Amino acid sequence: MCIRDRVSEMMRFTKFLKIEADIIVARNALVASESVPEPVIFVHPNLAKTAGIKEGDIIEVARKGRSVKLKVKVSENCPENGCVIPNGLFASYLADLENFKRFKASIEVSEGEPTKPEEILESDV
Repeated sequence: MCIRDRVSEMMRFTKFLKIEADIIVARNALVASESVPEPVIFVHPNLAKTAGIKEGDIIEVARKGRSVKLKVKVSENCPENGCVIPNGLFASYLADLENFKRFKASIEVSEGEPTKPEEILESDV
């Protein structure tokens, strides 16, 4: 097996990794188009590399029985082993009253499309 095949195999394996990350909710990190919040998460390059995450990937962020799928934007403006979610619907869905600005959550590479706002608004939780 050549090195390229080994690297490719290893990269596919990262799809099954769940990593705990520090999540910061940032008021000024708004990403929106036409007044609709974009389901985005900013990930530090070091964490992205460790987790096998690339710019544009969809990752599932899960905490306390709730989860959302967000599109990755790699950014140096994040805590070294963490992520930033813009303040809004997606962050509020994951946070709670005790941890509404910073919390730990599991992240993993996912498939499909990012979570739509109406999916959260129509959920039973």
